[in-house]
Amino acid sequence: MTVLRNLPSQLILAHAPWVLGGGVIVCIVACAAAGLALLAQGEVAGLITVAAGAGVPLGIFALAIKRDQVIFDASAGTVTVQRRTLLAYKSRTYPLDVVRRAEVEEFSDTARATLTFHDTTPPYPLVEAYVSGNGPRQAADTINDWMRSYRRISG
Repeated sequence: MTVLRNLPSQLILAHAPWVLGGGVIVCIVACAAAGLALLAQGEVAGLITVAAGAGVPLGIFALAIKRDQVIFDASAGTVTVQRRTLLAYKSRTYPLDVVRRAEVEEFSDTARATLTFHDTTPPYPLVEAYVSGNGPRQAADTINDWMRSYRRISG
Protein backbone atom coordinates (compact mmCIF):
# COMPACT_ATOMS: atom_id res chain seq x y z
CA MET A 1 0.00 0.00 0.00
CA THR A 2 1.11 3.52 -0.72
CA VAL A 3 0.86 6.27 1.87
CA LEU A 4 -1.21 9.11 0.42
CA ARG A 5 -1.42 11.21 3.58
CA ASN A 6 0.31 10.86 6.93
CA LEU A 7 -0.75 13.60 9.33
CA PRO A 8 -1.45 13.38 13.06
CA SER A 9 -5.15 13.86 12.28
CA GLN A 10 -5.37 11.45 9.35
CA LEU A 11 -3.54 8.54 7.73
CA ILE A 12 -4.58 7.39 4.25
CA LEU A 13 -3.10 4.37 2.48
CA ALA A 14 -4.12 3.11 -0.94
CA HIS A 15 -3.46 0.15 -3.21
CA ALA A 16 -4.28 0.13 -6.90
CA PRO A 17 -2.94 -2.57 -9.24
CA TRP A 18 -1.95 -0.15 -12.01
CA VAL A 19 0.37 -2.55 -13.84
CA LEU A 20 -2.15 -5.40 -13.92
CA GLY A 21 -5.02 -3.06 -14.80
CA GLY A 22 -2.96 -1.40 -17.51
CA GLY A 23 -2.02 -4.77 -18.98
CA VAL A 24 -5.68 -5.84 -19.12
CA ILE A 25 -6.63 -2.55 -20.80
CA VAL A 26 -3.90 -3.04 -23.43
CA CYS A 27 -5.30 -6.53 -24.09
CA ILE A 28 -8.83 -5.13 -24.45
CA VAL A 29 -7.73 -2.43 -26.91
CA ALA A 30 -5.56 -4.81 -28.94
CA CYS A 31 -8.29 -7.44 -29.27
CA ALA A 32 -10.94 -4.84 -30.09
CA ALA A 33 -8.68 -3.27 -32.76
CA ALA A 34 -7.90 -6.66 -34.31
CA GLY A 35 -11.58 -7.59 -34.36
CA LEU A 36 -12.62 -4.27 -35.87
CA ALA A 37 -9.92 -4.63 -38.55
CA LEU A 38 -11.32 -8.06 -39.43
CA LEU A 39 -14.86 -6.68 -39.52
CA ALA A 40 -13.72 -3.86 -41.83
CA GLN A 41 -12.40 -6.55 -44.21
CA GLY A 42 -15.78 -8.29 -44.14
CA GLU A 43 -14.69 -11.18 -41.91
CA VAL A 44 -17.38 -12.45 -39.53
CA ALA A 45 -14.63 -13.77 -37.26
CA GLY A 46 -13.96 -10.14 -36.33
CA LEU A 47 -17.20 -10.09 -34.36
CA ILE A 48 -16.08 -13.11 -32.34
CA THR A 49 -12.68 -11.52 -31.79
CA VAL A 50 -14.25 -8.33 -30.47
CA ALA A 51 -16.80 -10.16 -28.29
CA ALA A 52 -14.50 -12.77 -26.78
CA GLY A 53 -11.09 -11.14 -27.13
CA ALA A 54 -12.15 -7.82 -25.64
CA GLY A 55 -15.24 -8.92 -23.69
CA VAL A 56 -13.52 -11.48 -21.47
CA PRO A 57 -10.68 -9.15 -20.39
CA LEU A 58 -13.24 -6.37 -19.85
CA GLY A 59 -15.20 -8.68 -17.54
CA ILE A 60 -12.02 -9.55 -15.66
CA PHE A 61 -11.16 -5.87 -15.35
CA ALA A 62 -14.65 -4.99 -14.09
CA LEU A 63 -14.75 -7.74 -11.47
CA ALA A 64 -11.17 -8.43 -10.41
CA ILE A 65 -9.25 -5.15 -10.51
CA LYS A 66 -9.79 -3.74 -7.02
CA ARG A 67 -8.66 -0.41 -5.65
CA ASP A 68 -8.34 -0.39 -1.89
CA GLN A 69 -8.11 2.60 0.43
CA VAL A 70 -7.73 2.73 4.21
CA ILE A 71 -8.52 5.95 6.08
CA PHE A 72 -7.54 6.41 9.74
CA ASP A 73 -9.37 9.52 10.96
CA ALA A 74 -8.40 10.82 14.40
CA SER A 75 -11.14 13.47 14.56
CA ALA A 76 -13.90 10.95 13.80
CA GLY A 77 -12.17 8.20 15.79
CA THR A 78 -12.63 5.70 12.97
CA VAL A 79 -10.78 3.58 10.46
CA THR A 80 -12.52 2.96 7.15
CA VAL A 81 -11.50 0.31 4.63
CA GLN A 82 -12.91 0.90 1.14
CA ARG A 83 -12.83 -1.53 -1.79
CA ARG A 84 -13.87 -0.42 -5.23
CA THR A 85 -14.15 -2.26 -8.54
CA LEU A 86 -15.66 -0.94 -11.75
CA LEU A 87 -19.02 -2.40 -10.69
CA ALA A 88 -19.00 -2.51 -6.89
CA TYR A 89 -18.11 -0.50 -3.80
CA LYS A 90 -17.69 -1.93 -0.30
CA SER A 91 -16.83 -0.06 2.86
CA ARG A 92 -16.20 -1.14 6.46
CA THR A 93 -15.77 1.30 9.32
CA TYR A 94 -14.43 0.44 12.77
CA PRO A 95 -13.91 2.63 15.84
CA LEU A 96 -10.20 3.28 16.42
CA ASP A 97 -10.69 2.21 20.05
CA VAL A 98 -11.25 -1.43 19.01
CA VAL A 99 -8.27 -1.59 16.64
CA ARG A 100 -5.32 -3.21 18.41
CA ARG A 101 -2.67 -2.97 15.68
CA ALA A 102 -1.74 -3.84 12.11
CA GLU A 103 -0.03 -7.15 11.45
CA VAL A 104 1.35 -8.94 8.42
CA GLU A 105 -0.33 -12.15 7.28
CA GLU A 106 2.02 -14.29 5.24
CA PHE A 107 1.27 -16.94 2.63
CA SER A 108 4.24 -18.64 0.99
CA ASP A 109 6.49 -15.82 -0.33
CA THR A 110 3.69 -13.23 -0.27
CA ALA A 111 1.96 -11.22 2.42
CA ARG A 112 -0.73 -8.64 3.18
CA ALA A 113 -1.37 -6.21 6.01
CA THR A 114 -4.31 -6.87 8.32
CA LEU A 115 -5.98 -5.03 11.18
CA THR A 116 -6.33 -6.88 14.46
CA PHE A 117 -8.81 -5.95 17.16
CA HIS A 118 -9.11 -5.96 20.94
CA ASP A 119 -12.39 -7.90 20.81
CA THR A 120 -13.22 -11.19 19.07
CA THR A 121 -13.47 -9.63 15.60
CA PRO A 122 -11.27 -11.67 13.24
CA PRO A 123 -8.32 -9.90 11.56
CA TYR A 124 -9.45 -7.79 8.61
CA PRO A 125 -7.21 -7.67 5.50
CA LEU A 126 -6.50 -4.20 4.16
CA VAL A 127 -6.11 -5.68 0.67
CA GLU A 128 -7.59 -8.96 -0.48
CA ALA A 129 -4.56 -9.95 -2.58
CA TYR A 130 -1.27 -11.19 -1.20
CA VAL A 131 1.74 -9.40 -2.69
CA SER A 132 5.48 -9.94 -2.66
CA GLY A 133 8.02 -7.44 -1.42
CA ASN A 134 8.21 -5.20 1.65
CA GLY A 135 4.97 -3.28 0.98
CA PRO A 136 2.78 -5.12 3.52
CA ARG A 137 5.42 -4.77 6.27
CA GLN A 138 5.92 -1.06 5.52
CA ALA A 139 2.14 -0.48 5.55
CA ALA A 140 1.77 -2.27 8.90
CA ASP A 141 4.70 -0.32 10.39
CA THR A 142 3.25 2.99 9.18
CA ILE A 143 -0.16 2.13 10.64
CA ASN A 144 1.30 1.04 13.97
CA ASP A 145 3.42 4.22 14.21
CA TRP A 146 0.35 6.35 13.48
CA MET A 147 -1.76 4.41 16.01
CA ARG A 148 0.90 4.94 18.71
CA SER A 149 0.88 8.68 18.03
CA TYR A 150 -2.91 8.76 17.99
CA ARG A 151 -3.12 6.99 21.36
CA ARG A 152 -0.55 9.35 22.91
CA ILE A 153 -2.45 12.42 21.70
CA SER A 154 -5.95 11.14 22.53
CA GLY A 155 -4.81 10.09 25.95
